[in-house]
This record gives sequence, C-alpha cells and structure tokens, in this order.
Amino acid sequence: MEHLIPRFFEFGALFAIIYLLGFCYRGPSRAKTGFKVLSIGALVFVSIAANTPFWLTLALAACAVGDYYLSRDGATTFVKGVAAFAVGHLFYIALFLTDPLSDISLIITNSRIATLSALLIMSIIMMGILWFYAGKLRYAVLGYIGVITSMGIAAATLPWMPNYNIVMLGVAFFILSDLILAMEMFLMSKQAWTGKLAPFLVWAFYWLAQFSITAGLVLRGVQT
Repeated sequence: MEHLIPRFFEFGALFAIIYLLGFCYRGPSRAKTGFKVLSIGALVFVSIAANTPFWLTLALAACAVGDYYLSRDGATTFVKGVAAFAVGHLFYIALFLTDPLSDISLIITNSRIATLSALLIMSIIMMGILWFYAGKLRYAVLGYIGVITSMGIAAATLPWMPNYNIVMLGVAFFILSDLILAMEMFLMSKQAWTGKLAPFLVWAFYWLAQFSITAGLVLRGVQT
C-alpha cells in the first residue's frame, strides 16, 4: 500500500482546497461535511498505508469525527465535536510521549522553557477571557484549551531535528488554528473583516497542522 501514500496526500489536499474555497465560510450542508471529513479521512489512510504508530491513526480518526460534528449546527453537536477533538489531542499526546526519541527532560532546556512559558501564558489569558464570553460552553472550551496546551507540552519532548521539526510545526499550526477559532466564535463579529477572514485561516492552519504531523511521521518512518 505504500505506493498509494502520495495519492492519499493528493486527495486530502484536493478536498481541503475545495473545502477552503467553497465551504469553510458557509453554513452546514452535506457537501460541507463531506469535503471536511474526507480531507482528514485521506490522511487516516496515509497513516495506515505508511504503517505509522497507531496513535496517529486514532488521533486523525477522532479529529475526523470532530470535523463531522463541528460542520453541523447546534450547541449539542458543537460539544460533541469539541469532545472528539479533545480525545484526538489525547491520542496525539500519547503519540508524542511514546515516541522512541521522546525525552521529558527536553522541556526544561532554555529554548523550550521560553516557548512553553509563552504557550502557558497565552492559554491562561484565553481561559480568563473565554470564561466570560463562552457562556454555557465555557467548561467545554476551557477543558479543550487545557488538553491542547498539554499536547503542546508533549510535543516539546521531541528532538529538534529534521522530520520532527515538521511535526512540531504542525502542533504550532494546530494551536494557532484553535486560537483563531475561539476568537472567531466568541470574540469576533461575523460582519467585520476579521470575522470574514477567520474561517479561511482556521481551516488553512488546521489542515496544514494535520498534514505536517502526518508527513513528519511518514518521513521519519521512511528513514528508520
């Protein structure tokens, strides 16, 4: 199945571009749900075909489920989507911490202390702001922020070297995507130019995050 890996990447990219240009800014529809789920589903097949750690496959699959729910309408489906993504991030945490080159002592090196301190400060600030603006969803949103912050810390246990750097870039994109999404949902006016631009940025950074993490681990597997 390895010869299919480039094709799955291409299909995922194609579906992601269609979703970006035609659906990310529109309301719920079957087509929107389909392209959104397929763009990540293609990466699930990449993970399987490349025989990457099963934690990656589980993480991508959970995020695909989250994408399904978040592409629908209503508070209940939103909470289900957030829960699915939280599970996906827990799988990513397991993926990073069980990596053969993962080293917890790396997070106390000077360069990473600065990066992780910035991440923690940003998370605390967002938690404080969203506590007042997220309404009944505040507990789900705050819990999600805690999980993705933990994902960033787990990623910091990986070495800074080729392919792993691609993975960590993906984690950074993931955090940036979620930050913009939170601002779009609770702080931005949908009529303002920032509110109109936000869906494009959220999706672009999100899919590039999933692509980068997957590609980095596929390339690492090829070289080992």
